[in-house]
Amino acid sequence: MKAIRIHGPKDVRFEEVDMPKVEHDDVLIRVRAAGICGTDLELCDGTMFYITSGMTKLPIIPGHEWSGEVIEVGSNVKEFAIGDKVTGECSVGCRSCSYCIHGWYNQCQFRTETGILNRDGGFAEYIAFPKYFLHECNGMEYDEAAFIEPTGIALYPTKLTKVSPEDYVAIMGPGPIGLFAVQTAKAYGARKVILIGTNEARLAIGRQVGADITINIKTENLLEKIKESTEGHMVDVIIEAVGKPNVWDNIALIIAPRARIGMTGLFGGKKCNVNFDPLVVNNITIYGSLGGPSLWDEAIDLHERGLVTTRPLITHHLPLKDFEKGIKIMHNRIDNAIKVVVEP
Repeated sequence: MKAIRIHGPKDVRFEEVDMPKVEHDDVLIRVRAAGICGTDLELCDGTMFYITSGMTKLPIIPGHEWSGEVIEVGSNVKEFAIGDKVTGECSVGCRSCSYCIHGWYNQCQFRTETGILNRDGGFAEYIAFPKYFLHECNGMEYDEAAFIEPTGIALYPTKLTKVSPEDYVAIMGPGPIGLFAVQTAKAYGARKVILIGTNEARLAIGRQVGADITINIKTENLLEKIKESTEGHMVDVIIEAVGKPNVWDNIALIIAPRARIGMTGLFGGKKCNVNFDPLVVNNITIYGSLGGPSLWDEAIDLHERGLVTTRPLITHHLPLKDFEKGIKIMHNRIDNAIKVVVEP
């Protein structure tokens, strides 16, 4: 079969590889759509932590946002049938450690991560995947189903922070995770959802998918706009999807007493200057939020019910052989690129 494989920093090849082996608990899937993520850019550049630390063994087929069609099932698989539309999780845990037993398999020390950490991913014609981390999505189109993974990433902090109809919610960053977080916060009935960023085109997409207010901090006064938008109450929940140290200055500026903060961004080792006194005095709760463990079925349900959509975020479709073109489009944000879908 044909696949994209990373052999080293900036050494990405479209090449022939062996078909994946199908074990007793596995499902063989014909990949129909796979999305390019910022993590894939880091993997291709060789800057992603798992590569620089030696955790990931190369070569590897990347691609952790994908969907496809079942074409074969292992002897122990009764949950899926040939022809089913499916998507598979990023984190694949051991299923026996204490973290996995609690449903926190994203913290399993023995985990693999699809297309990232010692498990081949979806930028290939076929993928074999364990049934335990596979989900049916027959009510969705393939290209939208490829983005259940980032939907789960947005859904997780929405649930951790317990977004409710009482809450003014601010989303920091109008990237893909932020745009999905706008929708998950609305799905959970947020009183008002405010999207904050610097890219006007993406803020416009935010309004399209449900943001009540958008604030461009390059051209508008953040504090004054938040006061106006919340009638002086300030923000009860912040979902951070930026991963840049200066985000903390803006968070501190707009939080209400007893606010909850869900952190999804990775800062690449950069440190933030944080004044903890206001956090302590105002009883602020901060949640780290990694992945979307045990939330994939709910994420699919939100899409199938029309409460979350990917369609406005998909800006490009490319064949698998043009993967490197897709990487360049994402790197340079050509034509206001948000999500590039590769179709094997």
